[in-house]
Amino acid sequence: MSAARNHTDLPRIDLRGFTSPVHFLPRLSDELGVEVWAKRDDLGSVGLAGNKVRKLETELAHARTLGATHIVTEGSRHSNATRAAAAAAAAIGMKCTLVLCHNEPKEPVGNLLLDALFGADLRLVGDVSWVELARLTEDVVRELEAVGERVYRLPIGSATGRGAASFARAYIEAEEQMEAQGATFSTIVHASSAGSTHAGLALGRAVRQKSTRVIGVVVAGEVYDDVPGNYLRLANEAADLIAPTIRVAASDIELTEDYLGEGYGQPAAGVTEAIDLMARLEGIVVDPVYTAKAVAAIIDMARKETIEGPVLFWHTGGYHAIFDPSYAAAVWSDLPRLRDIRL
Repeated sequence: MSAARNHTDLPRIDLRGFTSPVHFLPRLSDELGVEVWAKRDDLGSVGLAGNKVRKLETELAHARTLGATHIVTEGSRHSNATRAAAAAAAAIGMKCTLVLCHNEPKEPVGNLLLDALFGADLRLVGDVSWVELARLTEDVVRELEAVGERVYRLPIGSATGRGAASFARAYIEAEEQMEAQGATFSTIVHASSAGSTHAGLALGRAVRQKSTRVIGVVVAGEVYDDVPGNYLRLANEAADLIAPTIRVAASDIELTEDYLGEGYGQPAAGVTEAIDLMARLEGIVVDPVYTAKAVAAIIDMARKETIEGPVLFWHTGGYHAIFDPSYAAAVWSDLPRLRDIRL
């Protein structure tokens, strides 16, 4: 990182154990007429992986330096971030409490099942707004501190400058992996919610002085009142940590809500086709809450010829949601080739 401090200046715990691969998607590329690659952050060694694990490596190291032994964070019951936090806490021997919103399921499935398996204390608070969820989480922190727990409040989605800094390094990692295969990318597309993934990728691009187009496909637009403004703040907080001579500008943050559909975890045009094409052509699972919306964006923009290849789809993980009965039933009923199968 030529204009940056060494990334190892930030305390870090190795939770992944290996570098997630980058590989070409030949059959999807043929289908779309655009060269598409995938960065497989859905693969890893703790908690069934995902992009949040990178952020937790720095966030939990920071929590340890503060003397914390118990992390508290919030999210949807579908949240990949809370599932990863529960797994990471288990792996390093910390306590974990999760405050989860959206309606309780009729049975424990998907990330909710995993949260419990990893030993987290689950506080299900019903279908509340993100603002109310944050307030309820603060109440839980105070409750635990009152009984002597040494708590670190992990921001939703590990959305901090430290979390974003981990993705500035990830940008460079992916670039080096592509170069080793004699390839490069012109565009990165990824699902985005709390924002530190996008902020970090934007910073990584600035550090490398590249013109790569980085497109964040918003899947939870209601997390912030000012989504681009918060992403920009995260990018520059990360720059302060690892690249203090660099500033990320508002024009460097490219987001689209065109594939959000009816909202977080709700239907959106193109999602079922994205799940189908990735599974049938590449043997890769994407989920209806997060990553299928990013793939739907790639498919749509390729067909409209509004995206330049090679495209790197950053697979941020989260395939577990597809096993939620409501989502599984919807995918099954939407795909003609599945509807015809008799069970």
